[in-house]
Amino acid sequence: MTNKFTFLTPVMFIMLITLSLMITSCTKEGPQGPPGLDGQDATETCMTCHDFSETIVTKFTQYSYSTHASGNNVDRNGVGCSQCHTSQGFRSYLVDGVSVLMPDPTPINCRTCHPIHESYSTDDYAVRTNAPVNLIVGDFAYDYGNSNLCANCHQARSISPYPIAGGDDVTITNARYGPHYGPQSNMIAGKGPFEIPGSLPYENSAHTSLVTDGCVTCHLAPASNLHSGGHQMNVSYTTSSGATAFNYSGCTSCHTSATELAENRAEKRAEIEDLKAQLLAKLQEKGLLNASELVPQPITVSPNEAGAIINYKFVYGDHSYGAHNYLYTKALLVNSLEALN
Repeated sequence: MTNKFTFLTPVMFIMLITLSLMITSCTKEGPQGPPGLDGQDATETCMTCHDFSETIVTKFTQYSYSTHASGNNVDRNGVGCSQCHTSQGFRSYLVDGVSVLMPDPTPINCRTCHPIHESYSTDDYAVRTNAPVNLIVGDFAYDYGNSNLCANCHQARSISPYPIAGGDDVTITNARYGPHYGPQSNMIAGKGPFEIPGSLPYENSAHTSLVTDGCVTCHLAPASNLHSGGHQMNVSYTTSSGATAFNYSGCTSCHTSATELAENRAEKRAEIEDLKAQLLAKLQEKGLLNASELVPQPITVSPNEAGAIINYKFVYGDHSYGAHNYLYTKALLVNSLEALN
């Protein structure tokens, strides 16, 4: 036993020394790491956004429920399309105003609208541009604050041939003749559709002048859940019971009664839906649109007939059923119907 004890004692001693050294090394400062951005400490750059709050998680989660995040339209990556259907195409278009085919396109994402990881400060949350946008159709400079960013894409494309009031008949050779889907900026401003004379004057609703920040006022309003407001961007959403609900949090600065607002919206929406359905039926009855709502082509039509097609497509593509500009939307539908009748 004495020999074994004598043998173990040096071994145990060495183990204790080794353990002591290990503990000591853990408490010592290691070698200097590589410098951060421009030599700045990470707490002055990354931690500005990547702190322990849930701000980024909130925005990511909300955005994941948005139509933009779906990527459904990213396959439209060609000249004339990439600037609105791909992230790289949009950023490139903002620089030089040229639409090009983009390699390895990505859907609209955070970097599309914000200069993420370019300054490593809260400036990364700014929008890439809020410069006024000269609308392609309508001869109007859209200038509604941060929603100017949205107007670069959410506007009508060039319409050819665009009819001239009292002018010659026009021949349409494009089945998708019209403003293209998503002309919301035109409808808010009341610029771009073909204003056929009729019983209603072409007047703008209060939203045109009172909603100074345009789209973002309602579509990026405070979120009430993960299905509306914030970076999800929808105003309406489907509840767990399957009903349609609306987030009015962006409207309360002007509309003080939520009940009155809901009733007014429902009434106006139903009216616009009915007028829109009547105009579609009349256009199809006259052979100006087919069952798929495409223009049978080639077809030669009068200026008012071409204008009625354009106006229907504007209201259809706007998809707000008058919420963006009720008075102007109603005038387009009513006067178009009167012309066709």
